[in-house]
Amino acid sequence: MKKITVMIVPPGSSKIFKFQLGRIPFALLTTVLLGVLVYSVWMIFNFSTFVYEKEKNKTLAARYDLLVKEREEDKKKLEKIRKDLSEMESLLGKISNLIGVDMSFERTAEERFDESTYESKWIGDTLKEYSYISRDSFLRLSTPSYIPLNGWISSRFDYRQSPFTSERLFHYGVDIIAPEGRIIRAASDGIVVNIKNDDILGKVIYIYHRWGYVTIYGHTSQVYKSIGDVVTMGEPIGEVGVTGKTTGPHLHYQIELLNMPVNPEISGMKIANKTLIR
Repeated sequence: MKKITVMIVPPGSSKIFKFQLGRIPFALLTTVLLGVLVYSVWMIFNFSTFVYEKEKNKTLAARYDLLVKEREEDKKKLEKIRKDLSEMESLLGKISNLIGVDMSFERTAEERFDESTYESKWIGDTLKEYSYISRDSFLRLSTPSYIPLNGWISSRFDYRQSPFTSERLFHYGVDIIAPEGRIIRAASDGIVVNIKNDDILGKVIYIYHRWGYVTIYGHTSQVYKSIGDVVTMGEPIGEVGVTGKTTGPHLHYQIELLNMPVNPEISGMKIANKTLIR
């Protein structure tokens, strides 16, 4: 039976150690050595993974503790707001009884719908509603979610090339193409706070929906409502036109939250790209 000679030469030594092994013992020895090597590599990998996961868990635990702390602080702030609102309502009632004047925040149409102050004119109703509905729930109820017009979306809330100057400008609303005269409807319950003629948007309707939401309807022709009118979701408010600076009949629909433009499709209009609204 043939044997295999294994020679071992220690570093810095002239001595040579050699021994002979049969093929089967040599195969067994080789297998054991390979197994030890593979097991060592596996142990090193697992230890590295353990160290990584341990550090990762430590980071996540710290973030979780921070989130819990922030949540507790937010709860305290919310309770303070509720307490302050309750105290304000109680104080208003006492002042009303003391001076014999109605403090119910009722105003004339001219006062109530002054464009620069319409937010503050609703404070009385807001105080009452806050006691019964959480702010987040009421915010969802007030979010304009009704698609105001049947038509084709030509421009979205994004950068685009201006059809007039070819400049790359941000478009703060959604343009919906439709035939002239097609009905435009209110995106949510609210009050018409302004109707004006603009050099760019033409005849524009502004509707306030509380909690800072305002919807804007540009390039209209006929307007069915007047300043101060209360409207409900889906109620006709005007017709598509070509007023202002435009390349054809369409509606410029814009939503603002606390005077900042927001994406109408995120705020309620769930429409696929270039989809005809049914």
